[in-house]
Amino acid sequence: MDKDKELERLVDKMMEEAPLETPSSNFTYVVMQEVTKLQQSMAEYKPVMSMQSILIALGMLGIFGFYLFTTNSATTPAEGQVIQLLSDAKSWFSTKMPQLQISKTFSYMIGAIGIMVCFQAFVLKRYFNKRWA
Repeated sequence: MDKDKELERLVDKMMEEAPLETPSSNFTYVVMQEVTKLQQSMAEYKPVMSMQSILIALGMLGIFGFYLFTTNSATTPAEGQVIQLLSDAKSWFSTKMPQLQISKTFSYMIGAIGIMVCFQAFVLKRYFNKRWA
């Protein structure tokens, strides 16, 4: 008990001798500037894919789709036939859609890619939630 009282007196004496620290006059301003910088760096939006890569992918997809619908197993259509097919969209879809055949391997590949994309989205969401929390 005596040791505790002596220790308490010693701490009280040291606290009386220590000067009271006060922050500088622009302390709040400096802190708010740092908070603003931190918020700006965290809220910066960076797209996963650039616009150029999206346009290239859409162009390639369009070319592939155009090739898929305009090619025939026996012959390829001439320029006039392609323009005629494009101008008559209703008959174009009705005549070309039955010819479109997708193999099982291709459908399995599309399904696997879809599952992988969903899984990666789930994993990345958890990662970023943990990182920013």
